[in-house]
Amino acid sequence: MAISTTPQTSSRVETLRSLIQLLVDTSEAVIKEWEAEEHPEHSDVKGSPTPSLPSHALFEARRIMRGACEMCIDLVEDPRHRIQELAETFSLSQAFDTTLRAGVPDILAETSLTTRGVPAAELSRRTGINEKKLVRIMRLLCSGGMYEEVKDSQFTNTHISGVFVANAPARAIQCIFGTQLHVSAIAHLPVTLLDSKWTNATSATEAAFHKAQGTNKTLWELIDQGDDSDANVVQMREVFAPSMVGQGQMGSPALLADFPWGSLKEATVVDVGGGVGSMCIDLATIFQDLRFVIEDLPATIEKARIVWSTEGTAAIETGRVQLLAHDFFAEQPVKRAEVYFLRCVLHDWPDDDCIKILSRLRDAMGPESRILVADIIVHPPLGSKHLTSAPAPLPANYGRANAFKGMRDIAMLSMYNGIERTPEQLGVIADAARLKIEKIWECRGPFSITELRPL
Repeated sequence: MAISTTPQTSSRVETLRSLIQLLVDTSEAVIKEWEAEEHPEHSDVKGSPTPSLPSHALFEARRIMRGACEMCIDLVEDPRHRIQELAETFSLSQAFDTTLRAGVPDILAETSLTTRGVPAAELSRRTGINEKKLVRIMRLLCSGGMYEEVKDSQFTNTHISGVFVANAPARAIQCIFGTQLHVSAIAHLPVTLLDSKWTNATSATEAAFHKAQGTNKTLWELIDQGDDSDANVVQMREVFAPSMVGQGQMGSPALLADFPWGSLKEATVVDVGGGVGSMCIDLATIFQDLRFVIEDLPATIEKARIVWSTEGTAAIETGRVQLLAHDFFAEQPVKRAEVYFLRCVLHDWPDDDCIKILSRLRDAMGPESRILVADIIVHPPLGSKHLTSAPAPLPANYGRANAFKGMRDIAMLSMYNGIERTPEQLGVIADAARLKIEKIWECRGPFSITELRPL
């Protein structure tokens, strides 16, 4: 008996075929880039000027492939299995967090220099984790691509876990999301949003984090002033500073390469809420004409003095770099600077607070000043006029290739009532501060740079 093809089935067939063609086309682009890396002397492919960055072509091919692969899975997988896997995803992240805290990537790298793979018994001895339980964790992570089982109960790193070898900042940015303070905030998000007294709260001290901890202090206040006898506070305090360096490893290369810093010539860049000025160290090294003012709270500026005493003594001595204690909710002391730079600042704050921060800068700006906001930009599924859209049949935002940005947005919501904004959401708070979006510089990484100018 013939089976009729419904419009729904026909549409699925057409979509799957289009996705497979996308994968074929983009895989050839990736192969071409890989071959160029192996034989650069014979290649016509223009690579990235920054070794840690993919070329623009490879970056685009990667996110198309990721989106297409995940969309294929959505089409062909039993939806009940897909939903169950989503519900259990936390197990994967916690298993990986366990191995990172135990130093497994370093152990595998150290031992694999002489032999391929490390027996579970040796890993157990070195980490103190029960061998049978450790094997179960490692095999789950092998299925996720983090490690590889090369022989029975014998493991080695993959290119993913290899990122963490001798790299404490990378481990910190991964592990910070496994701390009790963060996990409990995410766990309390449903009950917070479903609570009529909490769901409409916008204050940075009325988020799921505060409901979970029973406090009205921000995370920053707990880190600076929290009880030293509270193991959870101590744990967060230990990983927070190195995690910011790890976040820089992840995002700063693209911010350096994909905005035309050199065109600013002898401009003054005011790094507002700049921490110890880690990105300015790189900028000052590459762009010798730029001048910098790094602003943050007094305790952070004292830490910055220590960093710059080893990393950039000459720049401090000549006055090319200044370190200035400043609260970005107060009047901006540096007037008419060419650039006010906000990296990973606005996403920590609700809209009302962001408008206050931007308004302080707007009051200090001259006619030629600009504000550069370096944050994650959330790409709506239906697209944005400010952003590049993915090729059909992918959604305009490349689907799950950009899911990380939405996940980070939910983390900001849970911790601070903060937000990773869409271009349109950023435009609303910019307008309220008498600013407009001039351009969004899409970068080859998780962060983009939004240029704001006076209205």
